[in-house]
Amino acid sequence: MAHVTPTTNSKESTQRRRSSLVKNVLSLNLRPSSSTLDPVKFAELMSNDLTSGFDATCTSFNGVCSKAASILESRACYVFLFDDKDWNLYTFLKDKEGKDTKLMKPIDRGITGFVLSEGKGLKLDDVQSATQWCDGIDEIDQCSTMTYLASPLWNIMAGTCLGVIEFRNKHNNGRNKGKFDTADEQMAQIIAFHIGRAVVHQRQQELLDGRNKAIHTAYEKGCDRNDSIHIDNDTENERRKREKDRPSLSSKSLSLRYAMRRQRSAMTSGPSWKCNPSSKHVSFADRDWSYDVFLHNEEQLVMHAVDIFDERGLFTNFSIPVTTFVNFVKEIKAGYNSSAPYHNHHHAFDVMHVCYLLIARCKADEYLDSFNIMSVLVGALAHDLGHDGFNNSFHCTTNSELAVVYNGISVLENFSAAYLFRILRKDKCNIFARLSDSDMAKMRSRLIDLILDTDAKNHFMLMTRFKHSIEMKELSRGLLSSMLLHVSDVSNPTRPGVIARKWAFAVQEEFFRQGDKEKELQVSTSPFMDRDLEASRIY
Repeated sequence: MAHVTPTTNSKESTQRRRSSLVKNVLSLNLRPSSSTLDPVKFAELMSNDLTSGFDATCTSFNGVCSKAASILESRACYVFLFDDKDWNLYTFLKDKEGKDTKLMKPIDRGITGFVLSEGKGLKLDDVQSATQWCDGIDEIDQCSTMTYLASPLWNIMAGTCLGVIEFRNKHNNGRNKGKFDTADEQMAQIIAFHIGRAVVHQRQQELLDGRNKAIHTAYEKGCDRNDSIHIDNDTENERRKREKDRPSLSSKSLSLRYAMRRQRSAMTSGPSWKCNPSSKHVSFADRDWSYDVFLHNEEQLVMHAVDIFDERGLFTNFSIPVTTFVNFVKEIKAGYNSSAPYHNHHHAFDVMHVCYLLIARCKADEYLDSFNIMSVLVGALAHDLGHDGFNNSFHCTTNSELAVVYNGISVLENFSAAYLFRILRKDKCNIFARLSDSDMAKMRSRLIDLILDTDAKNHFMLMTRFKHSIEMKELSRGLLSSMLLHVSDVSNPTRPGVIARKWAFAVQEEFFRQGDKEKELQVSTSPFMDRDLEASRIY
């Protein structure tokens, strides 16, 4: 008997077989070909319910076989799949005690192996007269098989045979005398086509799941398992209930003035990472996506930062004197290059504001404690410190001093992270002075990761990590923090039109400024940064 075709034929033969299979499937008349065919059962066959959620379990096999047997009015139906490692056929059944059991059959003997090897359907009115039938191999559960109908399961695109579906003993409904007819053969082919697709999908999903787990483990191997978020599949009702039970923030505008603020840090014995927002909140007018940093002066921006940190309870939880925080924020502001059209202090405060909105209004604080919220907000303020308005590519191309110092790797992001910790070394600006050594080491590592993850070159890697974490239903808080900062960093186009246009003009001017410098240095002009070329374009 010929071996199963998937592994033995040449590439050309496989392609010919695949082409032939596609033609055969396309030639299937997916409409009832006989007036004797029950339209209701045909509709049931063509629905997605037949193979929905198919997997390699006894319950799934039994469910599919039960539905298929009902459609063809047969007493029994079995799906056998080909195992190319052990070189046999297998299916799942319930034994006499109702326990799940795996039944295996050889491919070189018996009628199921014959159908698999031949790759063609088979209809028998009397199995005992067929030379391929072997009672010891083919009979199941001492069931006396009389009539038999089988169709191979194909992976159409690969041109490989996946297994066989068998129907045994047609019910005698008066018209067919207990025998399978031509309409049954067609229906069996259509059922086999559906099951073949389901098997392919299930095996592909298994490969993806295995790959996703490996990638997730590799990406997050350094993460603290206790710092992971386990994502549950909340139902819509559960989500609504959580929304209803969540206390709403007061809309009353409470103006906070740091010069008059009572210092609570003296009463705080140590840090507590439990998120405990203050009863005082950011002004309602400032808790909106339409907050425009361009309309506020330095004192107002500093006060906005004070209000945000106070609302999140960070002054209390981290024992931070407000005067120290104000000194820190002013040093941060001074560290930005005012000559940069886009990457100036306005960008820093704007990104901090969007991070705050994602935390407070988009419920990110349901997953992040005070430690993570502090790191996100500080990272937002500091993520572009010292940015000169020229991107990493420019620094590497021109072999700038920064590119040399940081070896051309996330040049500006590394510079900004270093700049932040130089500021924090000043006693008057050290907002983390009350942290223990271990907590400070964790905060330093987290802030560096956050800032480096804002490098545009890390975008796809960050997105891949995030998608895999969602698929694995386990997300580290560090990764979620990085995503919050990253999406806030590039959120300008999502803002109200008036604000979005301001940022668009700012980034355009910074691009053209770099293009002018590249022309001056006689290096290749970066895409979208040639002022003359872009002005000549018609959009």
